Amino acid sequence: MGHKRKQSDTEQDTVSAHQPDRRSDSESDNESVSSVGSNEIVEVDFEFFDPKEPDYHAIKRLLLSTFGDDSEDFNISMLADLCLAQPHIGSTVKMEEAGDPYAFLTILGMREHRETEVVKQIVEYLLKKVPDEGKQRLLQILESNVGLVLNERIVNMPPQVVPPMFRMLVGELGWAREDGKPVDFDYYLVLAPMYRETEAPENDEEEEEEDRRGAKKKKTKVELDAYVHAEDEFIEEFACLQFDYKFTRSKRAAESRDAFAETGMAPSRRCLVVEKSKIATMVKRLEEVLAP
Repeated sequence: MGHKRKQSDTEQDTVSAHQPDRRSDSESDNESVSSVGSNEIVEVDFEFFDPKEPDYHAIKRLLLSTFGDDSEDFNISMLADLCLAQPHIGSTVKMEEAGDPYAFLTILGMREHRETEVVKQIVEYLLKKVPDEGKQRLLQILESNVGLVLNERIVNMPPQVVPPMFRMLVGELGWAREDGKPVDFDYYLVLAPMYRETEAPENDEEEEEEDRRGAKKKKTKVELDAYVHAEDEFIEEFACLQFDYKFTRSKRAAESRDAFAETGMAPSRRCLVVEKSKIATMVKRLEEVLAP
């Protein structure tokens, strides 16, 4: 039989977070509230639950973020169905069981589901995006048993919810292996959301300049990268392969430069691949740096 945890456990993990109080005065207040100036801060306890069928639409919305502006290239409905078909692997974060998830973490076997439309789409997409120098290595990895890590949450959710979810995921995979499930992954693949700040040339009408020899050359745009999820900075420390890619359809960087003149924030992704031998150490690292 499969193992069950979180929902039936007598001891549940909780994470406290501070959020602005947006409730009306007439609403009940069971949380502790502290006042900072004119803004009230509410301490909220989040709990962890198994993914369940009623979470389908919320999980689908979160999964759309995984592929950003290119999400229409993927069968996200099928991806959500695959996640819910393994309810004892992965976690959702809610304030109460009947509510919508604010965060979600699971892992899907790319080998197990290699014949599904959505996994074929993901593999094809990554092979198009990987630079030439990394393509052979990625092909070798994809021939192994790869787990696709799906880690999404709403914008204002604290990163402190992530280490407990990873810790529980490792335990759940251990139970699933005991049950004969094909989840002994050789590699864990993460698609980390990023923002890349790009600076436009000083003179938009003249994008070339002369060097000291009089030859024309293109002006270099300055790019600064930042992870959207704080945990991905530390996951990167354990990656055996990584590469960046831009969305095929994204035009937001150009639009933002129109608005702010000098800079634009271009959403992108960084593919991080971690060997299974590094996962336990990686989870400990996340627990250290993202402790509440």
